[in-house]
Amino acid sequence: MSFMDLCRERYSVRQFDPKPVEDEKISQILEAGRIAPTACNYQPQRVYVVKSEEARAKLSTVTRMTYGAPVVLMVCYDKDKSWKNTPQTFGEDYDGGEMDACIVGTQMMYMATELGLGTLWARGFNATQIHDVMGLPENVCVSFLLDVGYPAEGSVNHHTPRKAIGEMVVEL
Repeated sequence: MSFMDLCRERYSVRQFDPKPVEDEKISQILEAGRIAPTACNYQPQRVYVVKSEEARAKLSTVTRMTYGAPVVLMVCYDKDKSWKNTPQTFGEDYDGGEMDACIVGTQMMYMATELGLGTLWARGFNATQIHDVMGLPENVCVSFLLDVGYPAEGSVNHHTPRKAIGEMVVEL
């Protein structure tokens, strides 16, 4: 499958089959995230694999954004290790950890799609609540959840139609 076909095929799955995701596929997804580029190669990403019933139930107490997925990847970053802009260097403060986590998540999302899995990139939650209920270290920031599993029969792609390229691109 070409990369463009992969991009067109991927959609946000909100109905997952309860079938477990094979460990080999989870390993491939995590490897795609591991090799993702990050600012200055600092690699601040931290990915927590939430797949036991107990862990998924705990996560579900503070968010509905798991949609019954058999695996939820909590994509985070270590704020003590992420690249920072400072006002002295670039005129503003900026922590690159969130962007690095997003790059990592994108690669994992497309790897999952290539493996025949569905995903949902979810950010509709209170990150502090997830941080606390999951017992994460103080320096770790939750960026988003990546729900992973086999799409249930009848799962629908809500990503169509797409806007025309002219509504997105501005040439300067």
